[in-house]
Amino acid sequence: MKRIVEHRSALPFGTVVEVHVRRGPVADAPVLATVNVTRFKLDLESFAGPLPVADAFLQALAYAEQAGIACAWIDDPDGLFPPEKRPVHDVTVS
Repeated sequence: MKRIVEHRSALPFGTVVEVHVRRGPVADAPVLATVNVTRFKLDLESFAGPLPVADAFLQALAYAEQAGIACAWIDDPDGLFPPEKRPVHDVTVS
């Protein structure tokens, strides 16, 4: 199970998968997200992007699962991707 962190102050020490959610510079631009992996604010790996936010979220969780990273940080200062819009992965279903 992955811990989803919304606040930077709640980040653990160690490696974190980050999802940065932003709207483009134009008023009607789509909401997109980028994914990267950091350790102590040092960028370890970045992924192709930006992506649709739900895709980026799933990519971040899949990478965290594969790499054994316990925490994903959702950086969404404008509240564009609230929890009720996020895809759910039920780990009890095989």
